[in-house]
Amino acid sequence: MEKSKKEVEKETSINKETPENFEKMIEELKKERDELMKYSRELKAMYENYKQESIKQRERLLKNANEYLISRLIPVLDDMERAFNHVEETHSYKHFYKGMKMIYSSLWKVLNDEGLARIDVGKTFDPFEHEAVEKVESSEHEEYSVIDIVENGYKYHNKVIKPAKVKVAIKPRGEGRAKTE
Repeated sequence: MEKSKKEVEKETSINKETPENFEKMIEELKKERDELMKYSRELKAMYENYKQESIKQRERLLKNANEYLISRLIPVLDDMERAFNHVEETHSYKHFYKGMKMIYSSLWKVLNDEGLARIDVGKTFDPFEHEAVEKVESSEHEEYSVIDIVENGYKYHNKVIKPAKVKVAIKPRGEGRAKTE
């Protein structure tokens, strides 16, 4: 294996143990250290600037996303205002109810288009999508079946953001269910 020219020069300069060579080496090492320190400071400054720019970019992205959603909801607000004004003028609550149903549908369409969906409550309790707020002893229903929906649950792009609150059937105590008190 051949040695490089630098390696040979280093070995020969080290072998010549004169104070002048050591001083020259020390000066070279100090110069190299100073260059590395300068590079290190520049790199640190670049990283700090990158972090700050990333934070600003994320804030701009969130602001733009919120602005987009709000701009989609403004027509729904306008419809609601018109409905309230109409009921004040005509005192027609039948039309108001009908208008509110239309506005509700419009709002659901906007939110659904953005990725919001109601959690479908099946017959069986699912702890990943449901929250049991009440256990009801029942021999008419299968154990752990959902009897009633107390509050709807919602998913945003298939991620549960609010579980559905439900009443769940359990076997009556006399039918094989152990007493837990």
